[in-house]
Amino acid sequence: MTMIMNIRPPDRKSNPMTQIPAALITGASTGIGATYAERFARRGHDLVLVARDAARMEALASRLRQETGVMIGNIVNALPAKRYRTHA
Repeated sequence: MTMIMNIRPPDRKSNPMTQIPAALITGASTGIGATYAERFARRGHDLVLVARDAARMEALASRLRQETGVMIGNIVNALPAKRYRTHA
């Protein structure tokens, strides 16, 4: 699942259409999440990336920092994929 949201509150004095907010992107190590991370970084957005695969996420973050100059924070999702069990 990929979720993208504005994590920086708008400045009341400026036009929100001209601001470049930071984006929180889940599932950022591969697939659609990684694609969104790349697109937002190339548009100048700072990023907070969340993924289970820390090595892949850090590789993506390092590359995007070098290529775009944006600030990127990483969060490793340590929750197990199957948190709840159903009992039959």
